[in-house]
Amino acid sequence: MSMKIKLIAIFLLLIMIIFQSPIITYASDGQKNDRYVIYNENNEKIMEKSAVEVGDSFITQDFEEYEIYKIEGNEAYARKLSDIIISRSKNLNNEMTLNSHSLKSTICLYMTHNDESYTPTDGYDSVYGVGGIHDVAKELKSELESNGYNVVLDETLHIPHNSSAYSRSGQTATKLFNTYSPDALFDIHRDGVSKSYYYTNQNGEDLSKIRIVVGKSNPNYSKNYEFAKELFVSGNTMYPWLFSDIYSGSGHYNQALKDSCLLFEMGTYLIEKEYVYNSIPYLVDAIDLILGSEENNSADNGNSIDGNISDNNQTANEDSNTSSNSQNSNDTENNPSTNSTAWIWIVLSLAIISLIIAFIVFKNKKSKNTEKATRKK
Repeated sequence: MSMKIKLIAIFLLLIMIIFQSPIITYASDGQKNDRYVIYNENNEKIMEKSAVEVGDSFITQDFEEYEIYKIEGNEAYARKLSDIIISRSKNLNNEMTLNSHSLKSTICLYMTHNDESYTPTDGYDSVYGVGGIHDVAKELKSELESNGYNVVLDETLHIPHNSSAYSRSGQTATKLFNTYSPDALFDIHRDGVSKSYYYTNQNGEDLSKIRIVVGKSNPNYSKNYEFAKELFVSGNTMYPWLFSDIYSGSGHYNQALKDSCLLFEMGTYLIEKEYVYNSIPYLVDAIDLILGSEENNSADNGNSIDGNISDNNQTANEDSNTSSNSQNSNDTENNPSTNSTAWIWIVLSLAIISLIIAFIVFKNKKSKNTEKATRKK
């Protein structure tokens, strides 16, 4: 075997070792400094969030609206703005009959942060590429379809998990909107806070709460917010544990496309993925209450809906010019681990490989020169 072939073989072997290694995953011990605890004016803990800014607002499970006015270290403080008045005309209670309207809506699902995963179940909180969040989206798709909805799940990759991910996923969201004219468009995520904030046990069943996120930098914010509140109130009236909160952050989240564009935090990276699965039927009940009764033209919109858009091997092209500064600053809020650490390891590994190859080439040349010198003697 020639030296050239040997070098190629060594290089390929080392590359395989690197990319099979958990070095490119983002393992976390849950002690990251980007988790904030939010207190009310009485210094009572009311929320956890992985990234916050002064001016962010939220609605708690008690239907109270707050706004963050101060941040000190990893603690934030919020003042109460108002109580949310439950004004839906329907009689919302646990005995109510959910909609069984024959004409169901079309719902599109996608994932801006494809890498997000669940440490107890998946082994890592994030995996470069298709993470555990894809399994959650598939489960949601299946449950919605069981309830009669037309569902498109787009699994296009928007990696890496960096400040341009929402710009890339915006292309996917726009494509879904233009192709299928959906009645709702949901971006599926998982959060980066403690397990205790999301975990709940109801009647012996282990479950995960769900957070609704709305972007204030979006010109359609007020309508998205009203839709979020309607879903939140309806869901938590039926199942008081279901939604942990509605969080209105400074991001954009591609929600200008439609009033019913929302971002769901399906549990947190420290919770078992199975607990999230258990909560999905309850989420679908809440969605059904809002969308199931509304007549729409989704059944004859002229589009062929084939279920999953299997696009795992394609990454959406980056278009950073379409993202706002505030959106970019919040893009990494749900990942408790940093992508930069992983890339540093990759670059260092490649540098080491290059040094090894250079050393082998040098030794080979030196050996040949020694042989030539010997022959001359």
